[in-house]
Amino acid sequence: MQTSKDETEVGTARGRSTEAMGMKGEPLTPLQEHYISLLQRLVALKNSYQTDAAFEQWLMGAINKAIYSALRDCIESGIGAMAKELLHPEHQVN
Repeated sequence: MQTSKDETEVGTARGRSTEAMGMKGEPLTPLQEHYISLLQRLVALKNSYQTDAAFEQWLMGAINKAIYSALRDCIESGIGAMAKELLHPEHQVN
């Protein structure tokens, strides 16, 4: 699986590999890989947009909603713990 620069930075910034392995060491399904990859890209986008000179609150709200949607997709596909671990510093998940 190829990873983009953003995915690699997000995955390795906290000491985690971007390898496609679940929390129990099981390989992720293609759909799970898609969901976690999407979540990683959205978190990277949020982190870079927060310091953008052209920052607009409505766009940050849209990014946050997209992150929440990707999190719900991860939970539904059985990788919620992995997704929450990725988000922990950025969001408090209730």
